Amino acid sequence: MEIKLTKSRFKKRFLIIVMKTFIFLLCTTVFSLSPKHVLSQNSKIVIEEDITVTVDEVFKIIKAQTSDYMFIYPEDLFRDFPKIQLKRGKIRLNKLLNMSLSLGDVNVIVTKNNTILIKEKSRNDKRQQKEVSGKVTDKNGLAVPGATVRIKGTNTGTATDFDGKYSITVPSPENVLVFSFLGYETQEIVVNDQTTINVLLNESVTSLDETVIIGYGSVKKQNLTGSVGVVDMVGITNQAPTVNLDNALQGQVAGVFVSSSSGQPGSAARVRIRGATSLFGSNQPLYVIDGIPVVATSNIPTGGSQGQSLGNELNQEGLSTPLGNINSADIESITVLKDASATAVYGSRAANGVIVINTKRGAYGEDPKFQANMSLSTQRPRTLEVLNAAQFREAWTTAVENGTVNNAYTQSVLDGSYFGDANTNWEDEVSPGSPITSNYNLSVQGGSQKTRFGLSLGANTQEGVFESTGFDRYTFNLNLDTKVNDKWLMGVKTNISFSEQKSLDPGITQTIYNYRPDIPVFDEDGNYSFSPMITRQNPVALSKGSNNNKTFLFLGSAFAQVILAEGLKFKTSFALNFNNGNQRSFYPKFTNVGGFDRRFGDGDGYAQESRNNSSNILWQNELSFDKSFNSHNLNAVALATFEKNSSSQVLAWGEGFENEILTNINSATIFTDGSSQQVGSGLISYIARVNYDFDEKYLLTLAGRVDGSSRFAPDNEYAFFPSVAGAWRLSEEPFLEDSEIVEDLKIRASYGIAGQQAFGPYPWRTLFIAEDYGPDPSVIPSQLGNNALKWETTRLFDLGLDFSLFKGRLYGSVAYFTKDTKDLLFNARPGVSTGFRSITANIGDTQNRGYELEIKADIIRSESFSWNLDLNITTLDNKLTKISDDFLRDDGYISGFGGGGLLRVGSPLGIIFGYEAEGLFQTQEEIDLLNAGSDTGVYQNARTSPGDVRFKDITGPDGVPDGRITNLDQTTIGNAQPDFFGGFNSTFRYKGFALSTFFNFSIGNEIEAFGLARDTNFASTFLGENKTTDVLNAWTPENPNTNVPRIIYFDPNNNDRTSSHYVYDGSYLRLKTLNFSYTFPDSVIKRLKFVDQVSLFFIAQNLLTITNYPGADPEATNLFNNDISAGRDNNRFPVAKVFTTGIRIGF
Repeated sequence: MEIKLTKSRFKKRFLIIVMKTFIFLLCTTVFSLSPKHVLSQNSKIVIEEDITVTVDEVFKIIKAQTSDYMFIYPEDLFRDFPKIQLKRGKIRLNKLLNMSLSLGDVNVIVTKNNTILIKEKSRNDKRQQKEVSGKVTDKNGLAVPGATVRIKGTNTGTATDFDGKYSITVPSPENVLVFSFLGYETQEIVVNDQTTINVLLNESVTSLDETVIIGYGSVKKQNLTGSVGVVDMVGITNQAPTVNLDNALQGQVAGVFVSSSSGQPGSAARVRIRGATSLFGSNQPLYVIDGIPVVATSNIPTGGSQGQSLGNELNQEGLSTPLGNINSADIESITVLKDASATAVYGSRAANGVIVINTKRGAYGEDPKFQANMSLSTQRPRTLEVLNAAQFREAWTTAVENGTVNNAYTQSVLDGSYFGDANTNWEDEVSPGSPITSNYNLSVQGGSQKTRFGLSLGANTQEGVFESTGFDRYTFNLNLDTKVNDKWLMGVKTNISFSEQKSLDPGITQTIYNYRPDIPVFDEDGNYSFSPMITRQNPVALSKGSNNNKTFLFLGSAFAQVILAEGLKFKTSFALNFNNGNQRSFYPKFTNVGGFDRRFGDGDGYAQESRNNSSNILWQNELSFDKSFNSHNLNAVALATFEKNSSSQVLAWGEGFENEILTNINSATIFTDGSSQQVGSGLISYIARVNYDFDEKYLLTLAGRVDGSSRFAPDNEYAFFPSVAGAWRLSEEPFLEDSEIVEDLKIRASYGIAGQQAFGPYPWRTLFIAEDYGPDPSVIPSQLGNNALKWETTRLFDLGLDFSLFKGRLYGSVAYFTKDTKDLLFNARPGVSTGFRSITANIGDTQNRGYELEIKADIIRSESFSWNLDLNITTLDNKLTKISDDFLRDDGYISGFGGGGLLRVGSPLGIIFGYEAEGLFQTQEEIDLLNAGSDTGVYQNARTSPGDVRFKDITGPDGVPDGRITNLDQTTIGNAQPDFFGGFNSTFRYKGFALSTFFNFSIGNEIEAFGLARDTNFASTFLGENKTTDVLNAWTPENPNTNVPRIIYFDPNNNDRTSSHYVYDGSYLRLKTLNFSYTFPDSVIKRLKFVDQVSLFFIAQNLLTITNYPGADPEATNLFNNDISAGRDNNRFPVAKVFTTGIRIGF
C-alpha cells in the first residue's frame, strides 16, 4: 500500500506530528510513573568496602550517616531474613531500603516526620515441610557467596555460603524459591518434587550499567566519553531474517543512514555514518567482526575492455559488505562507533565510522542450550504500470502522427502493419510469482567450569523476483574459550560461509518495462521473437542468461591471554580473513549482452569468468592495565598490530558458443580478451588508549594510533591519528544527586583525527604492463605515480548530552557533530602532454555538520503489560568546501564522475545538475513572445510547440540572461542528501503476546526520475519501446492541466533532458516492519520434554510507504552506488513487500 501526499508542507507536517506524539508520550511517561512503594528518599549512603550485613545492620549504617530517619519494627522481625551483599561505593537510600526490605513480605509506612514503620504481613499456616539444597553460580561457573534464597511470599530465607551452597526448609512442593543477588537477575523456581536445585544467575544490566563494546575493549555505558550507538538486538530479531544485516540496521541508530541499493537478492545496502566524507572511497564504514577489521568491497571483477563494461554495469547492483556473509542469528551485539574518541584506535580506516560486531558464545558452567529458528517468507515487489498492447499501439500512432519523421518504419506504424496481435505481460512471463525465502538456524551455547563455547549452523535460500535470480548462503560459526589455569586463557573464533548470488544483467528491469507488449514470447518457428528498430532483447530470452557469483569466506582467529599481575594482562592473537570469489556470466547466442545487437540476427554467445582471491593476515599484541585507587579508576591499553593484504584476479572473456551445453571459456570459438593481476599491501600500527575517571564523575579518554602504510611513498607512509574526550556526570554532583527525576546526566565532548586510504596498493608508483607494439612485445607505462600523495584525514568533533530520567524510564542523548575532511584523494586528470588519463592526487576538502536526537521510553511497565518506544532523528549538512582550481570547469563545476555526477564548492555531494523547468507551454503565443525576445529569434527550439517543457533562461556568455536556452543555463536543480532521517519503534507486550512496529523515514532529499523521463518520452529511444501508463495523461489541447509533455516521435524539444521537470521530492515514511509474536507460557512449556521455549511470529516488511515520489521506490535510487551520483532512479530492482512466518524453539 502506498499513500501520496501533496508536497506542500510535507516536511513541516511530519515534524509537527512527531513533536506532538513525543510530547504526549513524554507526559504519559511522567504521569504514569508510580513508586513501587512509599520509599522515595534519595540521600546517598557510602559503603566503604564490600560487606555482607543483616537488615538490622543496614539500618545502623543509615542512621550513622544521617539522623533524619527513625526505624520502628518488632525486634525479631528480621531474624530469619537473609543477609544483604553490599558493594563498595555510593548507593541511594531508597535503593538500599528497597533492596533490604524486598527480601520478605513486610508493610512499610513513612510518616511525615521521616519515621519508618515496618511490620510483618499475615502468613498462611505452615504445611508439610521438606529440605531443599543446591548451589548458586554465575555465568562463569564461579560460586556466588551471599546470594539470597527466599520462599516467595514469606520472610523465610537463607544465604549461600562461601562455596555458593545453601539449604532451606520448604513448607510445600508448591512453594516458589526466589534466588537473588545484587547485580544479578532474580530467578524464581517452583519446588515441586525437587530436593536439589542448582541455579545459574545472570548479570542484571540496567541502561547505565550496560557494558558497551568499543574498539579493543569495553566500558560501562555511564562512563562513555565518546559517541557510541548500541543496536537493539531485540529490534533486529523483530525483523525478518535477512541475507544482508546492513539492511536491518536502517533507522536503528542515530547518525547512521542506510538505504537499500536494490531489491535484488543478496544486494547490500549503502551505510553512511554521519555523512559521506570521501570522493575516492566507498564511504562505507569499517566493520570489525570478532576483533578482525574487514573492509567493505565490491565482489565484481574489473579490467579488460568488454569485461570492464559489463563489470561496471553489474557493479550497479554488486556492492558487497561483510555483513552479507554473517548469519544474523549468530550476532550477540552490534556497536556503532561514530566520533573520534570511539574510532581513533582504528586510525587510517575510521573516517567513515566503525561498526563492531561480536558473535554469540556460551557461559562458563552453563548447561548446553539449543535453539532452532525456522521461517518462510514470500515477497511482492512493487512495479511500474506499463501500457498494454492496445494502449501501446494508440500511443505510438499518436507519437508518429505528431512528428515529422517519414520513413518505412513510421509508415508501417501509421498503416498498422508494424503492430502484432499479442498482448504479452513480460513481467508475468519472467517472474515465478511469489518468490520464497527460507531461513534455518540451529545453535548451541554452553560451557563447563573451564570452557565455554558457541556453535551454530545456518542456511538461507532466497528466490529472486525474476527467473534465474536468487541468493543462497550457508554459514558455520564457532567460538571456543578455555581456561588453561588461573592465569592463562586461550580461544578460537571461526566464521565460515559459502554464498551464491544469482543475478541477471541489471538492465533486465528496464527491458521488462520497455519491451513491446504486442509481440509474443516465441515466433512461429519457436524462436524467441524480436522487434525491428529496438535494441532491447526479448526479456524471456534475456532471463535465460546467467551471472552467478560464488563466494567462500573464512574469518578466523586464535588468541592467548595471560595475567601478568593484578590488573595487568597481555594478549596476542592471529587472524586470517580469506575470501575466494568465482564469478561467471553466460549469455546464449540469442541474447545481445556483451554488445550484440539482436536486430541484425543472433549473436555468437558470450561468456565471462573470473577468479578472485584475497587474504588478510593480522597479528595483534595487546597489553592492558585496569586498576582502581580509592576514587581514581584507570584503564589503559597499548597495542602493536601487523597486517598484510594480498589479492589476485584472473579474468577471461570469450565469444562464439554454438549451444547452451558447452559454456566454458575454452568452448568459445573466439578468445576475446583476458587479464590477470596480483597486488599486495601492508599496514603497521601502534595504538594506545587511556581511560581515567574520578569517582565515576569526571571522565577522560586519551587515544592515539600511528599507522604506517605501504600505499604511500616512503616520505608519507606514516601518520598519527590522535583523539581526546572528556565527560562530566552532573548527576553525581550534590545539586542533582538527590533528584527524584534525574538518574543520570552527562555532558561529553571529543575531538580527534581519523584517516582514509581507500585506493589501490601502489598509487605513488609508476607502473608498467606488457603490451604488443606492432609485431614486437614491449612494456609500456600504465599508471603515473605520485610521490607527493598524502593521507586523506578527517577531523571529528562531537558535543553531546546523555540523560536517564525517572529511574531509567526515559533516557537518550542529544549531540552536535562535525566532520571536516582534508586532502581528498581522487583520480584527477593530469595534463594532456603526460599521455595519462588520470593520476591519484589530493584535490580538496569536504565538511559535514549535524545534530542527533535519540530517545527511548518505557511508557508503561507492569507485570503483564508494557509499552516501549524508541525514536532517533539526525539532521545533516554536507558540502564540498575546497577544490583545486586545476580541476574546475568554466562554470565552476567538477565533472568526471559516473552517472553524470558533478561537484561544486559550497554544494553538497549528490547535487543534480540540469535545466530549471517552468511547466509546459500552453499556447503558441507564449512561445512566439519568448522567440521575439531572443536575438536569434529562437528562445528554445525552432520546433517547440504547446505541450513541450518550458526551460528557464538563467544566464548567457556575458553572465546575464540572453533570451535563449543553451548549456550555460544548466544549474543545480536538486540535492540527493536528506535534510533529516531516522526511525522510530513501538513495542507492546501483554503476557506472551508482542506487537512491534518499526518506521524509518528520510525527509528533504530529491530524486531525478531518470527512468520516468525516458519512459514517458518518445525521443531518445528507437521506435517501439513500451512506456508507462503516465503517457495516457499526456498534454493535449483538451488535457492542458497535466505535467506529462506532449507525445511526439523524435521529440525535437528534448523534453526528457535532465531538468527540474523530472526532479521530485524523495521524502518518505515507511512502515519497515510489523512484527506479531506469541511466546508460550511456562505452564504449557513444562509439559514438553526437553523444550524450554517456543515462540511463533509473523512479520510483514515494507508494508506501507507514504511518499510523493512517483517512481517504483524512493529508496533504491542510487544508480551508480556512489554519493556523487546519488539520487538518480533508473527503475532498478525495487524493494519488495515481504511476509514471513516462523518459529523459534529453545531446548
